[in-house]
Amino acid sequence: MVKIFCVLICACCFAALPLYAYAPQDYSQYHPNQQLQNDFSEYMAVLQEKIQRSWNPPDFMEDGHAMVMFKINRQGEVLDANIIESSRNPVYDESTIEAIKKSSPFNKFPAATSKDSLTIKYSFDTSYVKTDKMKEYVRKADTFFNVNNDTALAYINLAINEVQGDIGSYFLYGKRSKIKRALGDVEGAKQDLDECKRLKAKFDQKRINSSKLIAEMEKTPFSYYYLAYSYEIAGDYEHALEAIDKAISLTELNNQYKRYKQELIAKKQGT
Repeated sequence: MVKIFCVLICACCFAALPLYAYAPQDYSQYHPNQQLQNDFSEYMAVLQEKIQRSWNPPDFMEDGHAMVMFKINRQGEVLDANIIESSRNPVYDESTIEAIKKSSPFNKFPAATSKDSLTIKYSFDTSYVKTDKMKEYVRKADTFFNVNNDTALAYINLAINEVQGDIGSYFLYGKRSKIKRALGDVEGAKQDLDECKRLKAKFDQKRINSSKLIAEMEKTPFSYYYLAYSYEIAGDYEHALEAIDKAISLTELNNQYKRYKQELIAKKQGT
């Protein structure tokens, strides 16, 4: 899982690169307040590091993105936080809010600044794509699908070779299955689909184990919510309901958890 973070403070942009490597930024396109940028350069680097340590990014979306706007005062306390660009997945969205909450309070403002508060836009992004080469191969495979499927197959093969059997890249076999089916290779398509399901099952179990450990350590409503979702993805509705009941027992204020429980009950009854 690659985590990418992008922070916009007023008119300034602070961006993190994959693997937490930082590079000089070009701020010219944002027309920043130079003094504000100077005052908060180090501050924002520390803020960003704290958030990325606090975020446990869900790994069930091939490409995830959400943006949070939050306000902090001079003491570094978070005054409010809201999703302004949704991932369209409630668990992913809530994980970003949870990361902001867990990171609070941040450091006090630099003494040089006269600002009483800051409003920050923070982008949370994840991707199953492990390397730049893999990303390019997948993009080209998608581009050539149903245009030139032989070329699409060649690129998806390169992507699969790039990850060397990583179970988190199970979706690549699903993509190759579709390409092979379009080429008329029914048997090959079936084999890849079976491999996709096999790797996904292993990945789902890994997610459950990780989510369970975090829930047992943190004992927060969100950690049990995420555990419930992990069970749901694996098709284990009984344990999913147990986990969401635990989340509900820890907070009566989140109606989203109660609605989610009703969805789980309906899905269990439909199986």
